Amino acid sequence: MVRGTRPPQSASELTLGRDILDAAPRSGAVDLLRAVPGLVASQHSGEGKAHQLFLRGFDALHGQDVELTVAGLPVNEVSHIHALGYADLNFVIPEVVQALEVTEGSYRATQGDFAVAGTVRMDLGVKEQGVHLAGTLGQYRQRRLVATVRPGEDPETFAAVELGEARNYGAQRGYGRASLLAQATTRLTDGLTLRALTGSYVTRFDSPGVVREDALLTGQQDFFSASTPRQGGTVSRHQLLLGVELPRSGKGRTKLEFFGILSDLRLRNNFTGFRVDERGDGLEQTNDSIILGARAEHRRTVTMFGRPVTLELGLGARRDGVEQTQRRYRESDGTFFSDEIDAHFTQTDVWGWAEGRMVLGRWALRIGGRADALGVEVFDALAFRDPRFYDGQGYSRSAFGVHLGAKAGLEYALSDDATPWRLFASYGDGFRSPQARSLSEGERAPFVSVHGAEVGARKDGETWAMQLSVFGSQVENDFFFDHTVGTTVYTGETLRSGVTASLQARPVRGLVAALSGTVAHAYVTRTDTLLPYFAPFVARADVGWEHPLEWSWLGAEPTLFTVGTGLTFLGPRPLPFDEKSRSVFLTDLDLGLRRGELGLKLEVRNLLDARWRDGEFVYSSRFDPSAPASLIPARHFTAGSPRMASLTLEVHL
Repeated sequence: MVRGTRPPQSASELTLGRDILDAAPRSGAVDLLRAVPGLVASQHSGEGKAHQLFLRGFDALHGQDVELTVAGLPVNEVSHIHALGYADLNFVIPEVVQALEVTEGSYRATQGDFAVAGTVRMDLGVKEQGVHLAGTLGQYRQRRLVATVRPGEDPETFAAVELGEARNYGAQRGYGRASLLAQATTRLTDGLTLRALTGSYVTRFDSPGVVREDALLTGQQDFFSASTPRQGGTVSRHQLLLGVELPRSGKGRTKLEFFGILSDLRLRNNFTGFRVDERGDGLEQTNDSIILGARAEHRRTVTMFGRPVTLELGLGARRDGVEQTQRRYRESDGTFFSDEIDAHFTQTDVWGWAEGRMVLGRWALRIGGRADALGVEVFDALAFRDPRFYDGQGYSRSAFGVHLGAKAGLEYALSDDATPWRLFASYGDGFRSPQARSLSEGERAPFVSVHGAEVGARKDGETWAMQLSVFGSQVENDFFFDHTVGTTVYTGETLRSGVTASLQARPVRGLVAALSGTVAHAYVTRTDTLLPYFAPFVARADVGWEHPLEWSWLGAEPTLFTVGTGLTFLGPRPLPFDEKSRSVFLTDLDLGLRRGELGLKLEVRNLLDARWRDGEFVYSSRFDPSAPASLIPARHFTAGSPRMASLTLEVHL
């Protein structure tokens, strides 16, 4: 079977293959995202919670501005109790991801809810046929076992299981998890293809909270201390996708997919200690959801004005049924003393999109559009049983709204070569859906609309692939959500702009390199102030090399040696109250040997043992209940991991 990738239709579209993903240590699915140009993933609340994402000047929180899909399964959860677009990728086993398809910006009609800063799609497949077993032991009681089975020649038919646990560095950082993913693809006669993907995932994890900078300086806490006990949570996710690709009809191709997802989360966090209440400011949040959806896509070539036009059409619907609660608990014994949210709602999104591309010599024109209709029904159980929580919006309420978005692109090839330099200009409207509980009866559901544009150039080839683009986006009525204290502030119009460049190189056999750098700027137009937390400068390098060794004393069979490194640099990020975070520079390294069925790999994360802060925040807190109350803001941070080494034994059968 021969797999190909679609030619990019904007300057910022790219595909990251398995060779690039293997170049640096990748112990989790989110590590794969770090290869995306300009994307930063921060983990500040334990190993089982969704990461905070930063891309193109957006602080995407836990997913609200980055659309994520895994082999057609949506990852973002609407109106989640913890964050809009909550996207937890921890269920993905990194060994079965064969490529990342990246579309930065919102310039394609296929991009839907939360595709504001961009879209990342994970394609699944297993590289080698047979059975692959990998066992890992590492510092801080890291233990991980992965088994994959690929029975035939099709890499997309496989089964994989992952078991992992660790005490981990510092206090309250332990976790345990188990994940299963299996996919079967069958190609029948007459071009009919069937696909089924299923999976289950469960985890239990602890969370350390934050460290106050002044407590670190006075010696009251060390760098890896935990702020309060009882933080952490549990997550489970179960999913099924059924897809069918119909036989080709002339020049047309049709694909249908149906999916269902069951997910639940229970999370305890306390980022402010005893600032609000002497009993403690800890919050327990629960979110249980049932997601059902279907989509249809059709692609064909038609003739318009005597020219061939590639036409793509899509329809889809998704229904989310969610029950969620938020309660405050006592730090002394963990019992609850206040209910803050108790609601359930259904949110239904129905969409349609169309996109056409016409080639005129060296020119190519792309025009498209997308329409999304959103209906929400909310029942506020807490307001229903306790009048103190009635806010005038109604115990039971519904809302409806429509978002229309235009997409367009212009492309010009500088020569008639097979892989010429190409110039691109792109425009697109993106959106994120609202928080369902915030809507009132009969309200027109207010989508947050984003208008984005980009100009750039790229050259694609097997040996070298280069890209450079200048981008900008306007958010009409943006908001800043401080997840540490759970408050949302609407800022009005915000503007973001920047430059990104990337290079993928395979200059000689066995050597692969992916280099990227992004500079971004984000500010509020009304006050001309910087938005907090976004990443102004991000640079990333992934370099891997493999070479066969001929050692006669080991026999005629060659030994494959591999070495890879991942380098990350993050410039200072703006924080509230005109503060700035520290710069971060990290180095990861792996070394591997494989001979026949056996392989051995050494991985070292944070090779230089940098004392780095994964997240930095400025707000008021009081972690000592005997200390006087104060609203003076202070710096806080979550500690990044120290140097961590692990050894993996692989068996290929």
